[in-house]
Amino acid sequence: MDRKKLLIVDDDTRFADLVAVKLAPHADCAVSPSGEDAVLRFQHQLRKNEPFDAVIMDIVMPGMSGHDAVEKMRETERRNHIDPRKSFKLLMLTAHRDMKNVSCSFFRNGADAFIPKENLSDKLLSELRKLGLA
Repeated sequence: MDRKKLLIVDDDTRFADLVAVKLAPHADCAVSPSGEDAVLRFQHQLRKNEPFDAVIMDIVMPGMSGHDAVEKMRETERRNHIDPRKSFKLLMLTAHRDMKNVSCSFFRNGADAFIPKENLSDKLLSELRKLGLA
């Protein structure tokens, strides 16, 4: 089985690097410090025909929010005629658990999982395994 490619997006680069180190035994990880950078990386990988299998996205970031970045990524897939069944898996990650962010993650962005940062060590790997990514 090919190693999965994950894009970890968080403006707290120390946190994102920590997640990447934790997941390195299970997948190839790239880290992006902003929504804008994440969209560019995502588009670049798609053009190279080496798309990310999953995106782990922080919601609240300066500049482009995680919700907005995911919308741009999903639009990029549509423009490139990616079959929705082959779309990247999305794990939304946040310190906020308000219903607006939870519902927006699932209904607007098609998230496969919503993980509060406080539960990260307990939930992230198990969610990736459920999705066949680790």
